[in-house]
Amino acid sequence: MKLAFSALVLFLCPQIFAQITVAVADHANANDTIRFSQAAPIPLDLQTTGPNATWDFSQLSAQTQTLKNYEALDFTSFLIIATYGPIASTPYRASYYNPSTALPIEQFSAFLPIELSNLAQYSKRTSSAITSIGYSIDVQGQGLPFKSDTIETRYELPLNFNDAYTSRGYTYVDLNPAADIKFIQHRQRSSTVDGWGTLTTPYGTFQALRIRHDIEETDSIYQTFFGQGAWIAPPSFTTTEYEWWTNGKKDYLLKVIEGGFGQQGQGITSIEYQDNYSGLDASISELDAQLVLSPNPCSDLVFFQTPILLERIEVFNSIGKVVQVEENTSSIGYIDLTQLPSGTYTLILHASKGQFVRKLVKL
Repeated sequence: MKLAFSALVLFLCPQIFAQITVAVADHANANDTIRFSQAAPIPLDLQTTGPNATWDFSQLSAQTQTLKNYEALDFTSFLIIATYGPIASTPYRASYYNPSTALPIEQFSAFLPIELSNLAQYSKRTSSAITSIGYSIDVQGQGLPFKSDTIETRYELPLNFNDAYTSRGYTYVDLNPAADIKFIQHRQRSSTVDGWGTLTTPYGTFQALRIRHDIEETDSIYQTFFGQGAWIAPPSFTTTEYEWWTNGKKDYLLKVIEGGFGQQGQGITSIEYQDNYSGLDASISELDAQLVLSPNPCSDLVFFQTPILLERIEVFNSIGKVVQVEENTSSIGYIDLTQLPSGTYTLILHASKGQFVRKLVKL
């Protein structure tokens, strides 16, 4: 009888212990690096979830790779150290920062006499939460910090199946006196640990938790360099982010995003997973040198070719207004400018790794 009971326990144990808990030790800290592969946004089964689920995404294929760096605050500007360093108030003492594309500084830079670059997001890591505490932007090479007035919680820790939490973030960025630009970012997050089970990607097979984040963002922009000062309120947008986490890997194993700015109802727009090195790494500056945009000047059609997949192309006129948007999931094609008058335009070509900016003259 004891032998039979022991056999039953051994049979059941893999299922009993498959449900994991994700704690702060499973999240990265300063000086960690994680390699990710970006896959084409193909259809995936995102409906399967719940207890003891099986997620097989072994069919994913890397298009590009990036190395995500969790940077320490050791070597940065005095203002940033004062805002996020050891002497900052407790909620704003950053554990690390990462490069970010959460604010449209590339679009501003295309029209400004000053240079905006190196947008970074600052995070605080504790045993109970991972929070977003603010940003910094280099203005003419000088790093300027912008704390979040309301701190968004990205993860409440530890994470277990059926956990749920909500959070919001509010950040006000004022670039005066360098430029009369203000930016407000408001985010509302609702997160649920809606499944546990076995995840398979090209990186391997793991016991995992799945976290679903529904995020609604409403932004406002104030500017005067296109004429009379005015607040502009772009349409709010919603993204759903699905993340699979395991123990000891320091970041999500897989992240799939549905929706985004101007892409509601467009299905999956981004797929990223941890991976082994495969020689696909390239910096955005290296990729930028390979971008082809021809002819320039052009008449009606302009040909483009990029080394990575594009997500969308935005065309701005000479006063900074978006006059055309092309949704895109390719790296080669034509942009039809037939409906636009002659003049000088700025093209922002959005990709998963960053953005390409080009001036274009239409005859």
